[in-house]
Order: sequence, then C-alpha cells, then structure tokens
Amino acid sequence: MNLKLPVPTMKTKTLSLFALRNTVFMASGLALLLITSCGESKEAETSMYDPATMHFPDVEGLFNYFHQLNASRQFEALGDTLSAANKDLRSSVLSIQAAYGYWEAGMDQQAAEQLHLAIDQGMSDPNVLDKFVRPGRVPEGGVWESLQSRLDSIQELLGNIEHFEFRTEAMDAFWPHFNKAVADTTQARLALKSFIAEGPQELRDYYVIRYGSIDNMFGQMINGAPDYYQYLEGQFQADSLAPIRGEILEAMSRLKEYYPNAVFPKVFVVPGILNSGGTATEMGMFLGGDMYGKSAEMPVESLNDWQRESIMDFTSLPQLTIHELMHFQQHYRDRDNQETLLSAAIQEGVCDFLAELCLGSSHENENLTFMADPDNSAWIFGEFKEEMMGDDNSKWLYNGGSIEDRPADLGYTLGYLITKSYFEQQENKQDAVNELLTTDDFRKIVAGSSYAEVLGMDEDILP
Repeated sequence: MNLKLPVPTMKTKTLSLFALRNTVFMASGLALLLITSCGESKEAETSMYDPATMHFPDVEGLFNYFHQLNASRQFEALGDTLSAANKDLRSSVLSIQAAYGYWEAGMDQQAAEQLHLAIDQGMSDPNVLDKFVRPGRVPEGGVWESLQSRLDSIQELLGNIEHFEFRTEAMDAFWPHFNKAVADTTQARLALKSFIAEGPQELRDYYVIRYGSIDNMFGQMINGAPDYYQYLEGQFQADSLAPIRGEILEAMSRLKEYYPNAVFPKVFVVPGILNSGGTATEMGMFLGGDMYGKSAEMPVESLNDWQRESIMDFTSLPQLTIHELMHFQQHYRDRDNQETLLSAAIQEGVCDFLAELCLGSSHENENLTFMADPDNSAWIFGEFKEEMMGDDNSKWLYNGGSIEDRPADLGYTLGYLITKSYFEQQENKQDAVNELLTTDDFRKIVAGSSYAEVLGMDEDILP
C-alpha cells in the first residue's frame, strides 16, 4: 500500500492546543462499532475506573506547560507529559498533541501509536496528519501503513452526508449527575467528575477544549447558575432538533457541490459552561446545549450580560452548525502566516461566508451594519492593515464583553467580507472554495479580493 504524504502545515489552531477544532473515525468492523455508540467494550473499559481516584488535568496549567516545552523544543518531554496527563482522561485531543510531540522528537513509532490511540478514543479527522507532518519526513513502517488505512476508511465514511447526525447522549447523561451535585454540593465535584468518566466519549474531548477543569464546571454549573441549568433540564428537548436536520442536510449537499472533498462528522450536543455555542475537534462538531435555552421563562438573574445576549433558541442551529462544519473542512498549508491575525480572521470569515453560501440565506448582523458606514470601514480596515500580520487578536476576535470602542468580534466580519469578495471575483467557484479552505498563503485570498488595495496586498502575491 502507498502511504500518502500529507501536505505540510505544522501548527494550526489544533497544535496551538486546546483552543481548537479537531475530529473522529473509521469504517473497519472495530471502527464502526466505536462510531455507532462507543460500544460495549468502551463501557466495560470505563467501568474499570473509579472516578474518585481518576486524575483529570487542569487544562490551563497543561496548556502553559505545553508551550514552555514546545518553545524550548523539549519534544520528547512534551509527548511524555501529555501522554501521562491523558492516562485517565483518554481524550483524543491530548493523544493528537502527544503524537505531535513525539513526531517532532523523531520518535515516529510513538507518534503513530498515539494517533492510533486517538482513533480508538473517537478521533475522526481523515486529514489529521496534515497538522504536523513536515516535508522531507516520510513516515515508514507497518504501524504507519495501518494508520493510513484507518484514515482512508474515515475519509470514505465521513464523505457520505448520511453519516451526519445529532448526538444528544451527553445531555441525557448529564442531568442525574447535575441533580446529585446540586443536592449535595460537598460532593458536587465528584458528581461532575463521574459525569465525565461515565458519560459518552465525546465528553473527554469537550473537557479539554471547553471545561478545562472540574473546578470550572463547578463554578458555572453548580455555584454560578444552577437555576438556569435546572430550567434547562425541562427546556431542552432532543426532539426539537429533528425539524432543522433537513435544512442542515440541504446545506451540506450544496457544500458537496462546491467542495467534493467535504466530510460530514457527527454533531455532539453537550452541556457546556455557558462559554461556547459551538466548536470542533478532530472528533467532530460540538454544540453547547446550554446555549440554546432561550425563552420568555428563562431565568436570567445568575447570568452575565454576555450570556443573556448570547443564549439562543434552536432556530440559530443551522447557521452555527454549518459554520462549525466549515472549520472541520479547513486544512491550511500556509505555515508562514498561520499564527497571524490575518489567518485567524480569514478562518472565521470563511466559515461565516460559506455558511451563508450553503444555507442560501443572507448573513446579516450588527457588525456588518457598523462596517457599512464608510467612516467606520476606513477606521477599522486601517487598523487591521497595521495589525493583521501580528499575532495579537485581542481587539478583533473572541472579545465579547471586553472591547468598548467598537463592536466585538470584528475579525469575523472582516474575514467574511474579504472571503466573500474573493469568491465573487473568481471564475471557477470550486477552485475558489478549495482555496478558501486549504490555501497555502492567506495573503493570496486578500490579493484576489476587492480589499487588496485597502490592505496593501495587491502586488507580488498572486502568481
């Protein structure tokens, strides 16, 4: 069998650890068993663990240590640290990060073993090798060939739109643990830990990318807004997802027309800590079920201003689901500019624009209204031009509630405007979408848009 050589990218958001997106699965008999339900073998494996003695890492501390080891190029120690931290948690996110450490240390066998382990833990990104394999490094040996075979099976499986479905097991599993935690707050942390340990596999990844620690879960769910979660138990109904599934499937079919290589992972609906409506990992897409409880009866006393404004109802799900689906497709080859503000803005903007394209509905929000004012546009694009090749996103992205002189998250809006303009100016629309999702130079997207001159990228960028 010929081993495919991945396109080099190195550190995308995923290799910046934990802020990320990533994925899930395969189609062999074993793989299919794991995909459908986590399987009886997973339940038996989980039952061997006592939540009281299990160690779940504090993700923020692990994140900081990751960057220290990465910066000092202590890659073997990085792999060992993440592997050890993941012993009880068994998250595919951490296994992928451990694989990166071992790969950079030249420990190819250990890297492949961690990626096999990630697949066993739910990873379903057929292009996962794109994240860190470099040119000139050819993975060799049977363990890599079997890994590529499993990834090929994932590609074949996820290439079918029929693979898409909403999975709500995590929401169903949450309420008994939550109610136990509320009833006896002295044992609340153990109840929440048991929820992660005994719940479906996707919770292990969500712990890494959004919970961060049992203390964080306790702080929001039990100490912060227990009244909201008690309300949500009666408000959230999995059956409410059924009517919107058809709309999402239609959008996915349109994506397949523009981008034949599209893959369609599962969507896991999980109880979050009121900090994210949606995100993605190599396991699949995650929707925070806690962010879809809006109604006239919603208790708001324990919610902050951002939460009150951000909590939605189910009618918002199609746009958000397709936005996150686009993140799942993104596999960029631009290593030089991957950590820049420009990269981050384009990556988010691509998702907003392609969601609009595939859903067939106009993308409208207050940020676009703000940018329609010529004075605002000149001011904001002028600042963006000065900062876009740096790595400080604080004025532009993920800043709801912390920015005062402009609307929050304007980076999304600029990325949307640039990528939409790029698409409109390209003759071949399939090629345009492919470039938007996999470009080897983010500057080329600017140069091919109507914003090239405004941002000073109209020369010496396009071939």
